[in-house]
Amino acid sequence: MNNRQLIILGNGFDLHCGLKSNYESFFNHIILINDSTSQCPRLRLINPGFWEALLFTYYEKFGIGTNKWCDIEAIIKDVLWLLCFGKSERLGEARSSIRYSAFQCIKDKRNPKYEFRSEPNDFVKCLIVECYNLFSKRLQENENYTEEELHNFLLRDIAQELHKLEISFCRYLHKQIKDNLIFYSLNAFNLLSDLTGNKKSFSGIEQILRSDYNENTRTSTFYTSSNGKHQLIERFDYLQHVYVLSFNYTALFDILNVDNPCKYTNVHGKLCNGNCNEDCHESNIIFGIDDNEIKTQTIEQDLRLFSKTYRKMADTSSPISILPPRGTYPIEIKFYGHSLNQADYSYFQSIFDYYDIYGNINVKLIFYYSDGYEQRDAIYNLINEYGSTLNNKDQGKNLMHKLLLENRIKIERID
Repeated sequence: MNNRQLIILGNGFDLHCGLKSNYESFFNHIILINDSTSQCPRLRLINPGFWEALLFTYYEKFGIGTNKWCDIEAIIKDVLWLLCFGKSERLGEARSSIRYSAFQCIKDKRNPKYEFRSEPNDFVKCLIVECYNLFSKRLQENENYTEEELHNFLLRDIAQELHKLEISFCRYLHKQIKDNLIFYSLNAFNLLSDLTGNKKSFSGIEQILRSDYNENTRTSTFYTSSNGKHQLIERFDYLQHVYVLSFNYTALFDILNVDNPCKYTNVHGKLCNGNCNEDCHESNIIFGIDDNEIKTQTIEQDLRLFSKTYRKMADTSSPISILPPRGTYPIEIKFYGHSLNQADYSYFQSIFDYYDIYGNINVKLIFYYSDGYEQRDAIYNLINEYGSTLNNKDQGKNLMHKLLLENRIKIERID
């Protein structure tokens, strides 16, 4: 029986294949005006939404010369923690209740936007302004809402605003893919081939999709099957026992409009199948924070609306089986392009538990990297932190040592 492979992909996969799919590129595209003649950053949108306004303020406060401002999950957490608990790790304590201050402005019929104009990069004051705007929209619908009712609506309204940002990101990625379709697809197929150990290289899209090439027009017409899907030029048998767990929002085989030759799952949702216009509601892209963060907070029930796990429950597009079944055959768990950060640790813990990586000698971990993206420290931290969760603490302490002795963990460079 062939070896099973579980390939875990992060955003580095899309980036290395030529797609500007990171949050920073997206935020620069929709929020900032790149004007080399101006020393001050400028907001692209005339009427920015809730999250666009906060992201711009975050950029003013933290971002110039760094990439700290584009960590969407950290920013979401900061916003929620300030609103619900009055403080966050990175922004400290709010000087007053944000929700109360916003409502007080409503009562006094004054717009805080003009009061805070002299302090443009004050994140807390910007948050008061945006809460004020959401309160005002609610009161336009029903002017008799009480303060308590407005407060109860607030997190739900913020979640709806976040979904608008997700749709905007969906449109952005569609445009990126459209502009780089052949280049990205070829790179992605070649990289996936390398990751599986197949080492088969493709130099043209005609080597992947069945086509009829017209010498006169120098164009290709791709064959489609009865279900309207493009046909792969071969069965790609080397993908038969491959399971892909992608933390990206792109799905290579959907992009090429072919049937999946392997089990392919997008952990945090994926692009819609259409053009993703302003009225699109099909995108199930998920921006959010780790469920473990929210479970420790029981004060605000609506925090669950920002849990990636909670929202994933409603996604019916994933296949039934997203992990290779356990058995006596070898299983290789391969990582590429993932930062291995804490935000996704709950997934890795579940996978390691499922396969019992301490006792199961059939399981091997392989961490691939490209030059300039070495991550030995991140791998070391991941394994040691997982070891600390084992019931037998002595086993947890020597987990890395055991994996090395048994030749079950490797760090390999890939072109």
